Amino acid sequence: MRFKRVFTLSLIMILILSLVVSFSEAAPQKKDQKKDQKKDQKASVIPKDIKALLDQGLATRQGKMDLPFQFNDVIILPAKGTYIAVLVTKIKNADLEYAPSPTDQENLKTNVEVFFDIYQMKDSDLKLVAEHRTAGNFTVPAANYNPEAEANYYLGYPLPAGKYLLACAIGNPTTKKLGTTYFEFEIPNYEKIVSEGKLETSSLFLLKDIQQMDTQENYPNFHKDYFSWIIFKAYPAYNNILKPGDQPTLMFMVYGTKFNESQKVDVEINFDIRKDNTKIVAFTPMKYDSPFIEQPIPIPTSKKVQIKDDKGERIEDRPVEPGKYELVINIKDNLSGLTLEKRIPFELVTQ
Repeated sequence: MRFKRVFTLSLIMILILSLVVSFSEAAPQKKDQKKDQKKDQKASVIPKDIKALLDQGLATRQGKMDLPFQFNDVIILPAKGTYIAVLVTKIKNADLEYAPSPTDQENLKTNVEVFFDIYQMKDSDLKLVAEHRTAGNFTVPAANYNPEAEANYYLGYPLPAGKYLLACAIGNPTTKKLGTTYFEFEIPNYEKIVSEGKLETSSLFLLKDIQQMDTQENYPNFHKDYFSWIIFKAYPAYNNILKPGDQPTLMFMVYGTKFNESQKVDVEINFDIRKDNTKIVAFTPMKYDSPFIEQPIPIPTSKKVQIKDDKGERIEDRPVEPGKYELVINIKDNLSGLTLEKRIPFELVTQ
């Protein structure tokens, strides 16, 4: 099956040539920055009572569940000189207590404040490297509001490679409810992987939409349904649930590729979709001269099936069934000969 390689040139140029992060509110804290912390309490100081709650559960990783939430995933994004860790949590509408707004009859609204510490983990030692607060204002349509429905929320922050522990509190300033949770995560040391003569990728994710913002957003930030990256709003496919005919965009960075004299790479990627490890669709191999990959993935509506009956043997198109699938990505760097396989599980629904 053939598919088109469609990309936004400005996006590629920004990501490859000028990846930068605004650290005006987000640089990981060092010991000699404590004076600067005091000058910027709004950005970096957690209230004492909330700090005490976070410290209280640190050893056991036991959270306070008055406002229940847990981080369950981390997306690692490339950036110049560092990485962006986007931590993902799923929260139920009822737990954020969306309420009517006197100025907006069509939507329910909620406000939250987020407080967090990030510790670098070395063996059993914890070293505090960041202490911040941020906020979020969210809306849901009032007409079809479901208090039991869940949404993904994304907390973004820049960090170098390493192992980390996030201690996070989310509070509703209106209802005064507050919850805490703890989450261990790791940002791979891509430089070390490359030095060992291997290929690796940043996080692979399927986007249902990407929108350009007017200005770059500072870190930390906390968003519903999307995360910010450079000057873009990136909307992941929710829980990788897709429908036949969808065309999400796959994005990732390949580390460890060789560059030619023109500072370009020669990467070939084979994509296919499998169910129970059986190929349903194999796409035409694609070539790239940049290590940043942006590739639309058309989700098929039908598959080829071999039929044998009293009418003979033939190939027919049949609708794809709902269920669990995998997008399989086989990467080859033609300049070095290195190869790498990656897989993205997704669920196909037909309703």
